[in-house]
Amino acid sequence: MIFYQLQKSLEVITAFIFLNLLWVIFCLPLVTIFPSTTAMFSVVREWKKSGVNFNVGRIFILEFKQNFKQSFILGIIWFIFGFILAIDFYYMINLSFFGKSVVLALLTFFAFIYLGMSIFILPIVVNFKLSIKEILKNAFLFSIGRLVTTISCLIIIASIVIIALLIPLIIWVIGSTIAFLVYTTISKLNKDLWTAANN
Repeated sequence: MIFYQLQKSLEVITAFIFLNLLWVIFCLPLVTIFPSTTAMFSVVREWKKSGVNFNVGRIFILEFKQNFKQSFILGIIWFIFGFILAIDFYYMINLSFFGKSVVLALLTFFAFIYLGMSIFILPIVVNFKLSIKEILKNAFLFSIGRLVTTISCLIIIASIVIIALLIPLIIWVIGSTIAFLVYTTISKLNKDLWTAANN
Protein backbone atom coordinates (compact mmCIF):
# COMPACT_ATOMS: atom_id res chain seq x y z
CA MET A 1 0.00 0.00 0.00
CA ILE A 2 2.75 2.45 0.95
CA PHE A 3 4.73 1.51 -2.17
CA TYR A 4 1.65 2.04 -4.35
CA GLN A 5 0.95 5.47 -2.83
CA LEU A 6 4.60 6.43 -3.29
CA GLN A 7 4.49 5.29 -6.91
CA LYS A 8 1.31 7.30 -7.60
CA SER A 9 2.82 10.37 -5.94
CA LEU A 10 5.94 10.09 -8.09
CA GLU A 11 3.79 9.70 -11.20
CA VAL A 12 1.86 12.87 -10.34
CA ILE A 13 5.05 14.84 -9.66
CA THR A 14 6.57 13.58 -12.91
CA ALA A 15 3.44 14.56 -14.84
CA PHE A 16 3.57 18.09 -13.40
CA ILE A 17 7.29 18.38 -14.23
CA PHE A 18 6.74 17.15 -17.79
CA LEU A 19 3.82 19.53 -18.37
CA ASN A 20 5.85 22.42 -16.96
CA LEU A 21 8.79 21.50 -19.21
CA LEU A 22 6.57 21.40 -22.29
CA TRP A 23 5.12 24.77 -21.35
CA VAL A 24 8.57 26.35 -20.95
CA ILE A 25 9.86 24.91 -24.25
CA PHE A 26 6.85 26.11 -26.22
CA CYS A 27 7.07 29.52 -24.52
CA LEU A 28 10.70 30.06 -25.56
CA PRO A 29 9.93 32.25 -28.60
CA LEU A 30 8.08 34.47 -26.05
CA VAL A 31 5.42 35.38 -28.63
CA THR A 32 3.96 31.90 -28.08
CA ILE A 33 3.40 32.35 -24.35
CA PHE A 34 -0.38 32.56 -24.74
CA PRO A 35 -0.70 29.53 -27.09
CA SER A 36 1.59 27.51 -24.81
CA THR A 37 -0.30 28.49 -21.66
CA THR A 38 -3.60 27.72 -23.38
CA ALA A 39 -2.31 24.23 -24.18
CA MET A 40 -1.25 23.80 -20.55
CA PHE A 41 -4.73 24.74 -19.31
CA SER A 42 -6.19 22.26 -21.81
CA VAL A 43 -4.10 19.47 -20.27
CA VAL A 44 -5.22 20.55 -16.79
CA ARG A 45 -8.83 20.44 -17.97
CA GLU A 46 -8.32 16.83 -19.05
CA TRP A 47 -6.66 16.06 -15.72
CA LYS A 48 -9.72 17.39 -13.91
CA LYS A 49 -11.87 14.99 -15.93
CA SER A 50 -9.78 11.82 -15.81
CA GLY A 51 -7.12 12.39 -13.17
CA VAL A 52 -3.49 13.48 -13.37
CA ASN A 53 -1.49 11.27 -15.72
CA PHE A 54 1.74 11.32 -17.69
CA ASN A 55 0.04 11.24 -21.10
CA VAL A 56 0.23 15.00 -21.67
CA GLY A 57 2.41 15.41 -24.76
CA ARG A 58 -0.21 14.51 -27.36
CA ILE A 59 -2.94 16.64 -25.76
CA PHE A 60 -0.58 19.58 -25.27
CA ILE A 61 0.64 19.64 -28.88
CA LEU A 62 -2.86 19.09 -30.30
CA GLU A 63 -4.36 21.92 -28.25
CA PHE A 64 -1.37 24.16 -29.00
CA LYS A 65 -2.07 23.79 -32.72
CA GLN A 66 -5.85 24.04 -32.50
CA ASN A 67 -5.92 27.18 -30.36
CA PHE A 68 -2.78 28.80 -31.73
CA LYS A 69 -4.31 31.52 -33.91
CA GLN A 70 -6.87 32.77 -31.40
CA SER A 71 -4.60 32.58 -28.36
CA PHE A 72 -1.74 34.19 -30.30
CA ILE A 73 -3.92 37.18 -31.22
CA LEU A 74 -5.16 37.39 -27.63
CA GLY A 75 -1.55 37.39 -26.46
CA ILE A 76 -0.66 40.30 -28.75
CA ILE A 77 -3.70 42.29 -27.60
CA TRP A 78 -2.97 41.54 -23.95
CA PHE A 79 0.69 42.51 -24.30
CA ILE A 80 -0.30 45.86 -25.82
CA PHE A 81 -2.79 46.53 -23.00
CA GLY A 82 -0.19 45.60 -20.39
CA PHE A 83 2.50 47.71 -22.04
CA ILE A 84 0.23 50.78 -22.15
CA LEU A 85 -0.72 50.25 -18.52
CA ALA A 86 2.93 49.92 -17.47
CA ILE A 87 3.91 53.08 -19.38
CA ASP A 88 1.04 55.01 -17.77
CA PHE A 89 2.16 53.88 -14.32
CA TYR A 90 5.75 54.86 -15.05
CA TYR A 91 4.88 58.39 -16.11
CA MET A 92 2.27 58.95 -13.40
CA ILE A 93 4.71 57.89 -10.66
CA ASN A 94 7.45 60.17 -11.97
CA LEU A 95 5.30 63.22 -12.67
CA SER A 96 3.92 65.72 -10.17
CA PHE A 97 0.55 67.32 -10.86
CA PHE A 98 -2.75 68.14 -9.21
CA GLY A 99 -4.98 65.08 -8.90
CA LYS A 100 -2.10 62.61 -9.21
CA SER A 101 -3.46 60.40 -6.42
CA VAL A 102 -6.81 60.11 -8.22
CA VAL A 103 -5.15 59.09 -11.48
CA LEU A 104 -2.95 56.54 -9.69
CA ALA A 105 -6.01 55.12 -7.95
CA LEU A 106 -7.74 54.71 -11.32
CA LEU A 107 -4.65 53.07 -12.82
CA THR A 108 -4.44 50.70 -9.87
CA PHE A 109 -8.08 49.76 -10.43
CA PHE A 110 -7.43 49.14 -14.13
CA ALA A 111 -4.35 47.08 -13.22
CA PHE A 112 -6.47 44.91 -10.92
CA ILE A 113 -9.03 44.40 -13.69
CA TYR A 114 -6.19 43.56 -16.10
CA LEU A 115 -4.77 40.94 -13.73
CA GLY A 116 -8.22 39.58 -12.97
CA MET A 117 -9.07 39.20 -16.64
CA SER A 118 -5.69 37.55 -17.22
CA ILE A 119 -6.77 34.76 -14.87
CA PHE A 120 -10.00 34.00 -16.73
CA ILE A 121 -9.05 34.51 -20.39
CA LEU A 122 -7.33 31.19 -21.08
CA PRO A 123 -9.69 28.95 -19.06
CA ILE A 124 -12.49 30.50 -21.14
CA VAL A 125 -10.56 29.78 -24.36
CA VAL A 126 -10.15 26.08 -23.53
CA ASN A 127 -13.76 25.62 -22.38
CA PHE A 128 -15.79 27.59 -24.91
CA LYS A 129 -15.79 28.32 -28.63
CA LEU A 130 -16.11 32.11 -28.51
CA SER A 131 -14.85 35.05 -30.51
CA ILE A 132 -12.00 37.15 -29.14
CA LYS A 133 -14.45 39.94 -28.33
CA GLU A 134 -16.69 37.53 -26.40
CA ILE A 135 -13.71 36.04 -24.56
CA LEU A 136 -12.57 39.47 -23.38
CA LYS A 137 -16.11 40.49 -22.44
CA ASN A 138 -16.69 37.38 -20.35
CA ALA A 139 -13.23 37.55 -18.77
CA PHE A 140 -14.11 41.09 -17.67
CA LEU A 141 -17.50 40.02 -16.30
CA PHE A 142 -15.98 37.10 -14.39
CA SER A 143 -13.15 39.20 -12.97
CA ILE A 144 -15.50 41.75 -11.43
CA GLY A 145 -18.51 39.45 -10.91
CA ARG A 146 -16.59 36.89 -8.90
CA LEU A 147 -14.16 38.99 -6.89
CA VAL A 148 -13.56 36.27 -4.30
CA THR A 149 -12.43 33.88 -7.03
CA THR A 150 -10.31 36.57 -8.69
CA ILE A 151 -8.58 37.53 -5.45
CA SER A 152 -8.14 33.87 -4.47
CA CYS A 153 -6.39 33.12 -7.75
CA LEU A 154 -4.13 36.17 -7.41
CA ILE A 155 -3.19 35.05 -3.90
CA ILE A 156 -2.48 31.52 -5.16
CA ILE A 157 -0.20 32.82 -7.91
CA ALA A 158 1.64 35.22 -5.61
CA SER A 159 2.07 32.52 -2.95
CA ILE A 160 3.53 29.99 -5.37
CA VAL A 161 5.93 32.57 -6.80
CA ILE A 162 7.10 33.48 -3.28
CA ILE A 163 7.53 29.80 -2.38
CA ALA A 164 9.53 29.27 -5.57
CA LEU A 165 11.84 32.12 -4.58
CA LEU A 166 12.40 30.48 -1.20
CA ILE A 167 12.58 26.92 -2.56
CA PRO A 168 14.15 27.04 -6.06
CA LEU A 169 13.23 23.40 -6.81
CA ILE A 170 9.59 24.51 -7.08
CA ILE A 171 10.54 26.21 -10.36
CA TRP A 172 10.31 22.76 -12.00
CA VAL A 173 6.54 22.69 -11.45
CA ILE A 174 5.66 26.36 -11.00
CA GLY A 175 3.71 26.83 -14.24
CA SER A 176 1.79 23.56 -14.15
CA THR A 177 1.00 23.96 -10.44
CA ILE A 178 -0.34 27.49 -10.90
CA ALA A 179 -2.45 26.37 -13.87
CA PHE A 180 -3.85 23.41 -11.93
CA LEU A 181 -4.74 25.40 -8.81
CA VAL A 182 -6.16 28.36 -10.75
CA TYR A 183 -8.26 26.10 -12.97
CA THR A 184 -9.46 24.15 -9.94
CA THR A 185 -10.47 27.39 -8.20
CA ILE A 186 -12.25 28.73 -11.27
CA SER A 187 -14.08 25.45 -11.92
CA LYS A 188 -15.82 25.85 -8.55
CA LEU A 189 -17.76 28.83 -9.88
CA ASN A 190 -21.51 28.57 -10.03
CA LYS A 191 -22.26 26.35 -13.05
CA ASP A 192 -24.99 28.66 -14.35
CA LEU A 193 -22.60 31.62 -14.35
CA TRP A 194 -19.81 29.59 -15.97
CA THR A 195 -22.21 28.27 -18.61
CA ALA A 196 -23.36 31.83 -19.33
CA ALA A 197 -20.01 32.48 -20.99
CA ASN A 198 -21.15 30.27 -23.84
CA ASN A 199 -24.26 32.35 -24.58
